Amino acid sequence: MKRYLISVVFMLILSAGSLFAEGRFFTGSGLNYVFDNHEFARSHNSYIPSETIHFVRVTHLFGWEFEQSENLTYNMVLGVDLVKQMGTKVNALRDIVEDIPVFFESDYRDEVKSFTAVLGSYPRKLVGGDYSELLMSEETIETDFNLDGAYLGFAKGRFSTELALDWMGKYGNTRKERFQILSYGSWSVLPALSLGWAGSFYHYAGSVMAPGVVDNHHLQAFVKYDFAQDSRDSELSLKLSALGSYQKDRLNDDLRLPFGGELEAKAVWKSFGLRNVTSYTKDMLPFYHDTDSAGNLYGDLLYRGSKFYKGFYDLTELYWSPRLSRKLNIKLSLRYHWGREGLLGSEQRFSLLFDIL
Repeated sequence: MKRYLISVVFMLILSAGSLFAEGRFFTGSGLNYVFDNHEFARSHNSYIPSETIHFVRVTHLFGWEFEQSENLTYNMVLGVDLVKQMGTKVNALRDIVEDIPVFFESDYRDEVKSFTAVLGSYPRKLVGGDYSELLMSEETIETDFNLDGAYLGFAKGRFSTELALDWMGKYGNTRKERFQILSYGSWSVLPALSLGWAGSFYHYAGSVMAPGVVDNHHLQAFVKYDFAQDSRDSELSLKLSALGSYQKDRLNDDLRLPFGGELEAKAVWKSFGLRNVTSYTKDMLPFYHDTDSAGNLYGDLLYRGSKFYKGFYDLTELYWSPRLSRKLNIKLSLRYHWGREGLLGSEQRFSLLFDIL
């Protein structure tokens, strides 16, 4: 038996050596700085609290890349996310280790199509769809860096689509089982006209101490027209979306089917942009203030999108986002949120991304 195990280990070492001999080792780093100030005293902090999100994140990755053929490559990647929250004291390295991305990536490309498959804990930036903030809020994108699960992306001609799984919670005594599936697709019917969809399918299950399941699913169907599609550095577009939701508290047999619509107008010239999103919906967060079977508030654990979709809502964003170099981007933006009550609050954001991955 011992001789057999030694033979197996020896064969694995030879296989790994042969594999590594065919590929190349790579390493890379990135830095992301975020300052996001929320001022919502005007609406008595009833939607989201007044607070400042302020941190710096350094990501370092190590990987091995090898080619199966001229069109097919594989990557095996291990990394670390270090996050320093501004205004906090760091006493040990464990205080700033936020996550450990580790994933396998397969990428196929030819002159007609491309296909990407990823398994493991992978960077959120791989998810490239243009989702409504009802499905995925800016705060979620800012602060949740990696997804745990799988990603599939496909593009051919004027059609592209993606499917992503994020397993956010493992069932435990008090820990909830939670996972979210994201789906996006876009088809350019004409150079200026595109049709598509975006979906978020969220399963919020129970724990040993709090049994029960709540489904929280959103679907967005859209049509988009870009009046400046011939310009390389400009955009003047309108995007009209229908929004629908299926939400059910299975324990209480409570089903909600809220729906609505959204219109996004965007004007971009070089590094300057103006964006306005106007929506009118039913309450898309009907269980937000409810509790589970153990008395825990659902709140932000159940709803990962924007908290403003409760009737009339308007978002105006003015931004400046110059690309200073191939590796360095900054973005400065002012965001104003409006409701039936008038101005609900505002945000001032600054972010810097230095990416040498």
